[in-house]
Amino acid sequence: MTLALAFVIVAKCGAAQDAPAPDPAAEANARLQGAAMNGDLSAIAASIAAHTPIDMPGDSRMTALGIAALYGRADVIKALAAAGADVSADQDGESALAVAAHEGHVAAVEALVAAGADTNAKDKDGITPLMAAASSNRVGAIRALLARGAAVNAVNNDGATPLIAAAYGGHAEASEALLAGGADTAMRDKAGRTPLMASALGGNAAVTRLLIDRKADPTLEDSNGLTALVYAASTGAEPVVSLLQQAGATKGADLALAFAIRGCRVPLATSLIKGGVPLSAEFDGEHLLMLAAGTNCEAGVTLLLDRGMNVNLQTEDGMTALMRAAGGGFPDMVALLLKRGADMEIKNKQDQSAWLFAAASNNTDVVELLRADREARAKKKTVTARRAAPPAKNPAPTPKK
Repeated sequence: MTLALAFVIVAKCGAAQDAPAPDPAAEANARLQGAAMNGDLSAIAASIAAHTPIDMPGDSRMTALGIAALYGRADVIKALAAAGADVSADQDGESALAVAAHEGHVAAVEALVAAGADTNAKDKDGITPLMAAASSNRVGAIRALLARGAAVNAVNNDGATPLIAAAYGGHAEASEALLAGGADTAMRDKAGRTPLMASALGGNAAVTRLLIDRKADPTLEDSNGLTALVYAASTGAEPVVSLLQQAGATKGADLALAFAIRGCRVPLATSLIKGGVPLSAEFDGEHLLMLAAGTNCEAGVTLLLDRGMNVNLQTEDGMTALMRAAGGGFPDMVALLLKRGADMEIKNKQDQSAWLFAAASNNTDVVELLRADREARAKKKTVTARRAAPPAKNPAPTPKK
């Protein structure tokens, strides 16, 4: 084979592997979408005049109308709608109206509604444009949608309303706009959660205060028996806990304390205890001292012991805080409990001691602490026994002969 022929063969093979010819329709659509993004009305008009398919989705799985909604190009929306663009076309799983609402583009929202967009259209998850606006705290879009017939108490597939969505996000402004539009504070999602529970979980005191002012009931429980107070305590939202307590929330206070202790949220736990929550609170069969020891919360253990909890308190299966700390490999916690009088010789119902838990977990530092404690107690016991023993009597003198 000559060198020239080899070049010919290589050239032909390379040509066979070249990229396919550009798709004129795709290129035209790309120009249209670029114009929609930039708000270039003259380029939009040129594309329409050239009969570019205006509802063709691009690489983002959005049409030119969806792109205009995303960037808030109200004039482009009007031009495309006038040319027959489908205002209900799918925009990567949602409607153009939901896209505009989520981004807070009020003029775009109004242009889409004027063009016939359904204010209550739902995506595959049941989310409406109003929910999209509520979840991103877009107050202007919320008001615009409500003024144009959006259902303020619509529910998604999980049963959540726009108000629940706003409350979860901690969006006070959105919540206020929805409440002004007639949002119901008593509606629940499929898990039984109310907007007040959502705000408690979100930890936003402003939203909680708004809902309480609108007579939201703080005593309600969700499907698992959890109250707003428990939700707030689980995230350490002390201001929300305080608001709920001021509103008379007491149901679930014991569980709230258990969550606070388990999360080592000591100021919150202190507040709950001062508010009258008893130290008998439990979670999943574990008393408060066990919960604190299990999360290595020394400040929590100190709080509870200072408040009078028994350092050797056992659960139904005989577990103690020392056993839990020993098994968890927390030497500082073990040292604290021993200092406060924890008894390493106590055994649970499976005949296991703190020593066994430490040894089984190969926590050598803890084993050494327990060994030293045992030796110190044995030495102290010996010294005490010697001091308690009666003095030896002097032997009777030997009589002289």
